[in-house]
Amino acid sequence: AAMNNVRAAMRRMSSGVKRTDGTAYLEMFDEFKSSGESCIGPDGVERLCIAMGLSPSDVLVLVLAWVMSASQMGYITRDEWTSGSCQLGIATSAETLRQALEVVHEQTLGNTQRLRDLHQFTHKFCREGQRKNIEVSSAQIMLSLVLGPICDEHVHGLTAFMSETQALVKTGVSLDEWMMMMQFCREIKPDCSNFQDDGAWPLLLDDYVEWRREKAS
Repeated sequence: AAMNNVRAAMRRMSSGVKRTDGTAYLEMFDEFKSSGESCIGPDGVERLCIAMGLSPSDVLVLVLAWVMSASQMGYITRDEWTSGSCQLGIATSAETLRQALEVVHEQTLGNTQRLRDLHQFTHKFCREGQRKNIEVSSAQIMLSLVLGPICDEHVHGLTAFMSETQALVKTGVSLDEWMMMMQFCREIKPDCSNFQDDGAWPLLLDDYVEWRREKAS
């Protein structure tokens, strides 16, 4: 249903446009793909961001990577682009592509499962090489992008806590810890008053609540 709404929105934005067969998407890919390569590389992503009027660090760029199921940060293959564009409806320019991404992002914030999918994607997207954990710096940035709009107080607290926790800086954040952060932010009140010490939270979040309590005392 959510994707149908996206397609309907894009049809309204593209009324009067004759090309509805995905040709415009392929032309857009060819415009931004790296010279001599079969993918959009870092330089092409940067040019696409400029064309959309976005900073490379904007959440919509992450949403684009998620919709495209991009397997490597800074790169979008032709197959990924073609498959992902089918989920976005009609876009005839970088501007209408941005509008489609805005619709997807807004709907994702209101849909727990889709938000969970985006949150999980960001962990895989940020892993370096064969590492299973992501760097604290990456976790802080992505937490702010993905959950900041709906859980600002916890996101602010967690990013500060992670900076001060040297053991975490060394080990990074595991996928289990990452996914439980989202559940924590959605279920636990900003003052942590409903946090149960005997709950099944990972040690990272137990330590975070203790840190918050010490700060408040």
